[in-house]
Amino acid sequence: MTIIGISLGSSRTAVCVLKDGLLLEDELHMHSFDAQWSEKKLRTIINTYKRYLHRNNVQAIMVKIPPLRKHSKAITQLLKRLDILAKEYDCKFDLITKSELKHVNHLRSTNEIIDFTKRLYPELTEIFEKGIDNDHRYYKKLYEAILGAHTYQEWQRIKALRIADTSK
Repeated sequence: MTIIGISLGSSRTAVCVLKDGLLLEDELHMHSFDAQWSEKKLRTIINTYKRYLHRNNVQAIMVKIPPLRKHSKAITQLLKRLDILAKEYDCKFDLITKSELKHVNHLRSTNEIIDFTKRLYPELTEIFEKGIDNDHRYYKKLYEAILGAHTYQEWQRIKALRIADTSK
C-alpha cells in the first residue's frame, strides 16, 4: 500500500510517501507557500499534493491537521479540496490531530514524536541533524507527516489481521 502523509498548513506543509512500509526518501519534502491566502495559493498547494499522487500510485492520504478550534478559512478550504482530490484519485482519506497522533502512539511531546519517528525510520538521522540548529521547528511537520502515514499503515495492518481472524 502506498500512503501519502501530509502535515497540513497554509504557509508550510510537509509531505512524505510510504510505500509498503518503506519511507521513500526522494518523496520527503517541506514546502513553503509565502503568498497571502487566495484561490491561486489554494490551487498551488493542491497541485503540489497532486504531483505526489501522480508519481506514486497512492492508495491513501493521511493528513495531520491542526486542532478544530484552530481551523482557519484556509485550512477548511484545503481540507475540502483534499477530500475532492482523494475521491478523484480513488484514495482513502483520513485525518488525525497532533493530540490523537501522540495518544495512539503513546507519546507525550513533539520531541517524543521526533524521537519515535527516528527510531521507526533511521534514515531520518540526516534530517534530524539539519534540524538541531533551529530546534527542529522547520522539520517538525515532516516528522508529523511521517508518523501520520505510519499510523495509518498500522491501522490498516491491524484491520486486516482482525478480518483474517474473523474469517478463520
